[in-house]
Amino acid sequence: MTAMINRIVGMTVIMAVDGGGSRCRVAAFDTGGEVLARATVDEHASLSLGVQDTWVHIQAGLSALRRTLGFAPTWIPDRLVMGLAGSLQEGRRAEFLSLIPARFSPVLVTDGLAQLMGATGGKPGICLAIGTGSVLHWLDAEGNTGMAGGWGFPVGDEGSGAWLGMQLIRHYLWHRDGKVKQGSLINAVEQRIGSSVSAIQQWSTQSQSSVLAQLAPMIFEHASQGDELALSLLEEAAAVALELVALAPAGLPVCIVGGIGEQLKSELTRSLGTRVQRAEGDALHGLWQLYAHHPQLCG
Repeated sequence: MTAMINRIVGMTVIMAVDGGGSRCRVAAFDTGGEVLARATVDEHASLSLGVQDTWVHIQAGLSALRRTLGFAPTWIPDRLVMGLAGSLQEGRRAEFLSLIPARFSPVLVTDGLAQLMGATGGKPGICLAIGTGSVLHWLDAEGNTGMAGGWGFPVGDEGSGAWLGMQLIRHYLWHRDGKVKQGSLINAVEQRIGSSVSAIQQWSTQSQSSVLAQLAPMIFEHASQGDELALSLLEEAAAVALELVALAPAGLPVCIVGGIGEQLKSELTRSLGTRVQRAEGDALHGLWQLYAHHPQLCG
């Protein structure tokens, strides 16, 4: 530990933050892109879910990095580069940045742009990110960027974990009304959320995307067992994801990331074929790429 501290003293350290609807991932990089430390906080870092909470959770991540690096509780990075869900809404963005002391030299971009840069290594390509939410970003050969989807839950984020959870609740309600037949997935969701009107309405009126996304794993579980409803929901999720890909410039390679994206990858690859490529790095590496090589995109 002493050797690490001695090596880092006097070095410029960049702290990267990848924030989404379910967790906050942080890393400390040197200027050459070497990872000095990593940590994960199992709380959201999405401005859509709470501006002040997001800063609290990022500070928890910073504290974890300090402990790993053996630094004093007062240490701060030379640059704080963040890719956070919900950061395109100007009011939330301004409120959030006002919470951060200027000495952090904060840079804020969307989580999707960070994922794009990490997945493609800063080269032309598409990043289809499907986790609690969903969004597609691309970078073309001329350096132009674009996005599709990512409008947020509940009106957007099609194919995501939250969307799958909402669809499952909807089908359970239809089952209660007699429109959907019984099956193993319906039985499982009834056991999970309850059968009383009061219990059901706690879920049918749920506005937290991260809560609804907790239902997604049971869909994959029952799909693997051949449940018709589970299979149809995953087929629909893949279809809406492919619609996003079709909105990007044709022919670009596609990286599929995120917890739900990884589980849908085999289905998506059947349609996209050799365009699907393995991601070079994660969103944290993407934030370092933005800092080091694409400062013009950090506006």
